[in-house]
Amino acid sequence: MGAELHYTQRGGDITFHGPHQAILYPIISLREIGLGARKYVENLESTMIDLASIYGVKAHGQRKCETGVWVGERKIGAIGVRISSGITSHGLAFNIDPDLSYFKHIVPCGIADKDVTSLAKETDIVLPDEEVVQEQLVSCFVKLFGYENVVWKKKELSRLMDD
Repeated sequence: MGAELHYTQRGGDITFHGPHQAILYPIISLREIGLGARKYVENLESTMIDLASIYGVKAHGQRKCETGVWVGERKIGAIGVRISSGITSHGLAFNIDPDLSYFKHIVPCGIADKDVTSLAKETDIVLPDEEVVQEQLVSCFVKLFGYENVVWKKKELSRLMDD
């Protein structure tokens, strides 16, 4: 199959992370921003819904007992978080254009009777480079959570290395 299995201490049962996904693993003190676990997960869902809407894809979340983001009955974004002493780790994976056959080897998020989809599959437009989509995901997150001063470390490192 060409994939490795890693065990983690987070919610969400089994998932797949691979090429052509936008991954976001925020480390946040929920106490400092005044959020509970449920609202945090709902905000992660909203982040992915906002990203999908940029491309004209109508996605939704907050399904009873089925966390994540959906386009109809197909899952486009998964959430698996860990919260310890009010600090978050792990996060979300949004399918830009992964090889969806990997999901046939697992029961994604423990939900056996639903398909998995991707942004590329759900829109008729040509997608930009995946780095652009990843940056848009972060921008959606930053806006939704109300952060103002964000440092893009990858860009900062590139700039420092060029100096």
